[in-house]
Amino acid sequence: MNNTINTMTKNKRFLLTLLTIFGLILTGELIHIYFKVNFSSEFNPSFCSVNNLVDCDGVAKTHYSLVFGIPLAIWGTFLYLVILFLTYVDKINEKLNTELLKVFKNPTSYIATLGLISFCCSMVLAFISIFTIHKICLLCFVTYFIDLVIALVAKENGFFVSDIVNTAKDFADGVKKYLPLFLIVCFGGIWFLGYMQTSMVLSPALKKELENKEMMKSFEEFQKMEKNIYAIKGNTLGNPDGNITVYLYSDFLCPFCKVTNTMIHKLAKEEKDIVVYHMNFPLDTECNPALRQTVHPGACTLAKYALAAERQGAYWDMSSAIYDNLPQNEEDILKLADSIQIDRKKLFTDAHSDDVKKDLEKQIQKAINFGINGTPTIVIDGIEHKSALPYYKLKTLVKQAKNRHKAEK
Repeated sequence: MNNTINTMTKNKRFLLTLLTIFGLILTGELIHIYFKVNFSSEFNPSFCSVNNLVDCDGVAKTHYSLVFGIPLAIWGTFLYLVILFLTYVDKINEKLNTELLKVFKNPTSYIATLGLISFCCSMVLAFISIFTIHKICLLCFVTYFIDLVIALVAKENGFFVSDIVNTAKDFADGVKKYLPLFLIVCFGGIWFLGYMQTSMVLSPALKKELENKEMMKSFEEFQKMEKNIYAIKGNTLGNPDGNITVYLYSDFLCPFCKVTNTMIHKLAKEEKDIVVYHMNFPLDTECNPALRQTVHPGACTLAKYALAAERQGAYWDMSSAIYDNLPQNEEDILKLADSIQIDRKKLFTDAHSDDVKKDLEKQIQKAINFGINGTPTIVIDGIEHKSALPYYKLKTLVKQAKNRHKAEK
């Protein structure tokens, strides 16, 4: 069995070295562009971002610039480093004289095969760039042709057949000889790629895009509901003896507050250890001194009627009825009293009473003291979360709160 490494000619070695160094320079610049456009909020356009078609920055922003969560530019750098290693593997082995390096018996064949595979993949990327992204990265296209030239320089006689055969045969022999090491590398590689794909640490823009899609998908389930199918009756939502307290600061005319209200009802039914308190924070200057201008005129009136319904043990009944029907005036609100079976006259009297006015002022002041300046705002176990949250996020936050309580015991 031949255990020596076939030596390539000086000319071939020189050309391959020159091509790989050029490739490393280009992929180095592509890595710089990728991290600049994906990790920096402010950056100057790259020299290769010329117009809407020729736009390296634009290509780098798309998810097509990643494979297994790793930028293609890094894959390209890795490829050229491997080719550079194979170009000098015989020289390296002369210095080290190790059995492991002797498995690389036909380095030029490996380089030719790698170059050919890379070029074929490059053509797929070029097709995606032109017909899907509708943007071209000039530096990327230059590397595609470098891959082709590397394959042509390294190949043996014929159309890569002998190179592919040599590569496959030597690879099989190498795996057979060093199977434990091969399995360790494979498992390590699979774990690493899996981590990069799921964590998206190198793709913040894509991660945010996917999170937004997941968030919108979660919202759509509740936005499509004309009525709150999880609505409860009475003044208590959740378990009054629950260890986890949830405060929902909202405005009855806030669209996302309506969605959040439905979510909170579902959450209270699924999580048996939470109690929910609805804190009115109308974005209406009629009752909210924290505002410079009214955002939702009439929101103060709706809040007063919800608090008035609380006097008849129907706070959440009225709350859900207001969100579901969006009454335009007091007469419309009073009609809701009939639908939730409470006294209409008492509701009107209480809504205009000083006690309800003071209760609303207290809730608004509590929100102001806590630093609330928008709706919806959710405070779970003392931790504030501004803006609307998807349902899965609410579940996660409650789970985290439960874990904190367990750790404290």
